[in-house]
Amino acid sequence: MGARNAQTATSTTATAAILLSEWIPVIGLIFGGCCSNVFALESLVREVPKCGNLITFGQFAFITLVGLPSHVQLGWVPRLKPRQVPIQRWMVMVTLYFCVSVLNNLALGYNISIPLHIVFRSSGLIANMLCGYFVMNKRYPRMQALAVVMVTIGVVMATLSSVNGTHEQNGLMSDSVIGIGLLSLGVVFAALLGLYQEQTYLKYGKHWREGLFYNHLLALPMFLFFYKDIGHQIHALSRSRSVELGELPLVGALLGSNRISVPHLWISLLVNVLSQWACASGVHQMTSMSTSLTLNVVLNLRKLVSLVVSVLLFQNPVTPGMMAGCLLVFAGTFAYSKLRPAVPVSKKQE
Repeated sequence: MGARNAQTATSTTATAAILLSEWIPVIGLIFGGCCSNVFALESLVREVPKCGNLITFGQFAFITLVGLPSHVQLGWVPRLKPRQVPIQRWMVMVTLYFCVSVLNNLALGYNISIPLHIVFRSSGLIANMLCGYFVMNKRYPRMQALAVVMVTIGVVMATLSSVNGTHEQNGLMSDSVIGIGLLSLGVVFAALLGLYQEQTYLKYGKHWREGLFYNHLLALPMFLFFYKDIGHQIHALSRSRSVELGELPLVGALLGSNRISVPHLWISLLVNVLSQWACASGVHQMTSMSTSLTLNVVLNLRKLVSLVVSVLLFQNPVTPGMMAGCLLVFAGTFAYSKLRPAVPVSKKQE
């Protein structure tokens, strides 16, 4: 009996170690990449509010280039390697992913602040659950639904509390109807995308690298509709204040005595693109490892961390509302982690 218990304990420890070795790098990519992305994004939209299309194009182009060596066979005529998932599946996801990215970045040009941006994207948990219920025929335990509501309300409370005075001064809610509409559509599309990705990985396997590549490659032709807008945004970024690369951390040691100056917003765009690559890699990998709702819970925690770090960096006061929001988020996340996931219900069962 003792030997059997020891063997069970050893097996459990080994399983836990394997899970941790898979999850820790993914969590690091999501929190590190996505949080850095928010700060770079804020520096861009403060000076050039309507640069969303250029940001989105830069992100999609870079992630596609990074994935080319793994998905293209070189020869007299380079061609794509055989896929594990049918191209029709990727086309549906590409359309949804492109709409989400463009809508979220466009909204920032309509008097939408970064904190308000976080609020609406945090409502994705509720949208995810509603889409799962009506579209994917999933049924959620009441306690799981309550946990998701707690997480969403907590992030909303924390964000609104930190920017309450800004809302009143700028008349944000009355002047940003278009931006709020764009964000609302983006939330719905993101929920549908998450559920569709979940079903795809369950049916065809966990090919998250293939998904990351094709979701960005197949969307590139869609930017032809915005080529004039992207040209104007490139010109706007090029007119920003110049900085010497030697003044940047680590870069100065590489350049030595060479004095090279570039518009500082191009550096912000580069940081945004690199961090988006890390963030997207983590999100796609986690989508293949967990349910769509679990992914949304992790992303909501990441958004809360982005908000708290932003408040600390800019020395904004920590209000009781923010503290209450933090408690709701952590309590809701803990409650969710203790519950069984939702299961699809067949028509016969209904």
